[in-house]
Amino acid sequence: PEPTLLPAPTLTLYRRADGRYATQRLGLILPTSLCSTQIARLAAERLNAKKLGAAAGITRFVGFTHTEGCGFGGETMYQLLHRTYRGYLTHPNVTAALLLEHGCEKVPNDVIRHHLAAAGVPTEQFGWASVQLDGGIDRALDKVEKWFDEKLATLPAATREKTNLGALSLALLTAAPVTPATARTLASLSRTVLHDGGSVLLAESDPLLANSLFRDAVLGPMVPHATLAYGEPLARPGLHVVATESDHWVENLTGLCGSGAHVALTIVNDHARQGHPMLDVLQAAEVHSRGRLSADDIDVFLTGDPLADEATLTLLVTAAAQRNRPPVANAHGFVDFQLTRGLLGLTT
Repeated sequence: PEPTLLPAPTLTLYRRADGRYATQRLGLILPTSLCSTQIARLAAERLNAKKLGAAAGITRFVGFTHTEGCGFGGETMYQLLHRTYRGYLTHPNVTAALLLEHGCEKVPNDVIRHHLAAAGVPTEQFGWASVQLDGGIDRALDKVEKWFDEKLATLPAATREKTNLGALSLALLTAAPVTPATARTLASLSRTVLHDGGSVLLAESDPLLANSLFRDAVLGPMVPHATLAYGEPLARPGLHVVATESDHWVENLTGLCGSGAHVALTIVNDHARQGHPMLDVLQAAEVHSRGRLSADDIDVFLTGDPLADEATLTLLVTAAAQRNRPPVANAHGFVDFQLTRGLLGLTT
């Protein structure tokens, strides 16, 4: 069926040289293990404080804090790390990226370089730094800054152009089963994005895939199954189910962002949830949650009217994509990042 006929929103987004659209222009310092995460955070804070890259249109620098990359076991976890790292490095919002190792992890820079090359990703586009090999924290921070300074000076000017919702990869995430009205709202919005040529990403464990109203409207008779591995970068637009063995909120957001989501539209119920340091996470709650949830902790309450709620959520997604309205969680700094260990991965 055709999407609900609401006024078609117009977005003005960054147009990349590879043809993809970006909602932000980010500098990413990707730590390859727990031991380099705090140095990556320090590097991002230092570059943000100096407003490095402002002339190149860089929105901000991001560094993640996570617990993986060294004390883990299992081949599936090893493959998951490389796949998800690749997803973040090639995310459409990442303008320039540097990998920061500590120097003694199981997945050092040389190993990651090999896996990227094997996947057909040109490795010369990335920066590479090592806390140990470069002479300690201060020297590593200096090297990170020098690389970004030189890299950003070579980039062409940022260009923006008008487009529509089809330019987006929209992640959907729900904390619990939703009402029929909300299922219809999300189904209609999803069909609009897909009709315009965009992508909709859902975690395999999301309750929305068990909702017959949503499933029938978006998938028809097709049985849902994973079309992307956890953190696997999106190669073709469309509706994608991202494999996950967990229903952990943060782990699923981490995987959805690795798969290329620009914005996550979520439905929370009992309490507000974490956002993500790189992904804009919008939190809506259904009308029956009024009085239990503070309006200051989420982005919007739904009304229960599918057409009105679709219009509201469309405006919300559009505003977030154009950086006109940051999600509440991001504005408050209530964000988290955690990689799943899957069914067979473990931390030692």
